[in-house]
Amino acid sequence: MQLRSSNPLKRLPTWVSLSVGIFVGLFIARLFTSESSPSTWRSGHAPVAPHASRTRQSITLPTLEQRFRVLELLTSLSPHYTKECTRNAQSMYKEQAEERYTSLIGHESPSRSSWLDTLGLGGGLEGDFVPPSRHSLAPENHKYFFAINLYNSFDVIPDLFATLFRVAAILGYHNVYVSIYENGSSDQTKALLRIFDALCQSVGMRVTIRTSMRTRGAFNHRIEYLAEVRNAAFGPLHELRAAENEYFDTIVFMNDVLPCVDDLLELIWQSRHNNAGITCAADYMYHEELGSPVFYDNWVARDINGTALENAPFESIFHHGASQDRFQRHLPIQVQSCWNGIAILDPAPFYAPPHVRFRMARITDGECSASECSLICNDYWEAGYGRILMVPRVKLAYDSRVYDIIHPGRRNLTAIRGYVRLGGLPDNPRTDPQDRAWFGPHDRLFTDEESIPIDFVPGPEYVWCWGWDGAGDLDGPDVDPIWEHMPNKSISADAVRVRHDRRMNLL
Repeated sequence: MQLRSSNPLKRLPTWVSLSVGIFVGLFIARLFTSESSPSTWRSGHAPVAPHASRTRQSITLPTLEQRFRVLELLTSLSPHYTKECTRNAQSMYKEQAEERYTSLIGHESPSRSSWLDTLGLGGGLEGDFVPPSRHSLAPENHKYFFAINLYNSFDVIPDLFATLFRVAAILGYHNVYVSIYENGSSDQTKALLRIFDALCQSVGMRVTIRTSMRTRGAFNHRIEYLAEVRNAAFGPLHELRAAENEYFDTIVFMNDVLPCVDDLLELIWQSRHNNAGITCAADYMYHEELGSPVFYDNWVARDINGTALENAPFESIFHHGASQDRFQRHLPIQVQSCWNGIAILDPAPFYAPPHVRFRMARITDGECSASECSLICNDYWEAGYGRILMVPRVKLAYDSRVYDIIHPGRRNLTAIRGYVRLGGLPDNPRTDPQDRAWFGPHDRLFTDEESIPIDFVPGPEYVWCWGWDGAGDLDGPDVDPIWEHMPNKSISADAVRVRHDRRMNLL
């Protein structure tokens, strides 16, 4: 009679023994694997390290002093002007914003982790990467190119990047590319940009930061110089197309402003909702004589009749009656041109003929020497992308003095806390006196009219132009203003036809 083996493993079925062996082998292989799988980018190309080491390198852990220094640095780089934008927003506004901007969310939440993930066997996608599909309008496939020009911007950079990080987290880091061109700064802008370059890469946001010591000089034409500076921020847009065949669906061009997260989201939402060629905010500066902020960028902004907007309080900015009425009700307005701190652009005219670029006027052809931003609006009209609109809800400032005035804190505790009056009737936030004021709290509730698409009309036959022909250190335009005749293409219905469908899948 054969003796029964005392080894318990021999009593296990064969398939159980094989399964245990496979899992143990995979676990050991996972422990001793030194190379990680490459990240996947929507362009179809994985980042490659030029000198990847195949041997495990020893890592020196940071000291407590170094860790404290990093914590102190990150804390000091948090936003200090715009940090209260939506922190204490009323609950109704939060609900509206969540519902409104859900269609912009460009990432998928990671799948629930399981014990298989520790062995590298989980079936979920890593991070928030979503497989691309260029034929879909889904938000995870819409790509954004942020172009930013900076000059002596040390004071606003923390707020600017804090907003960029948060907006990119909503749009999807894999969908966002940031290009910054800085030149001629005499403060510590360049040093601060190096820090944020590392922070962008640490969160997986692609960024190109180029700096230069170039300044305008005494004999460079102002518009020619500014056009070159703005085009420099677009360098990676064309480089990625040529080298990687990577195209973007929306361009966000930003000056050195103090934006909130929902400011950018609203501009992007309105741009795509209206299939606009150019979408801009409303920017403000402080008027010393009036003792209050006034509309700022009237050298570029023109109403749909071609008339210049005024550096004036909000009651007197537009000469076009219907536009002024919509402006005072915070409703989107069709305009002939605008820029105003942030502009959302349809990139199609950059990729396809006539391949628009920032430029100075063709003076030899008799073109009025307008701003490079005015000229690109004119070029958009001529290219058939004349759907240009301004969003008065989005109010931008270039410094904390103006920012604090145009975005006052909400003082009505009844509206923000959801309390009820003594008589038992709930307070209606829409009737809050602060919300009826022009410079009201940032969490002003949306109205239904703000979501109605604009019925765009052809452009004006003549546009008011105040040229700047001279060179050197001039304080402003140096020629008499004229009514400039616009090309026939811009005054036809074809100029406002939808050519590039960028609409969202509204849920």
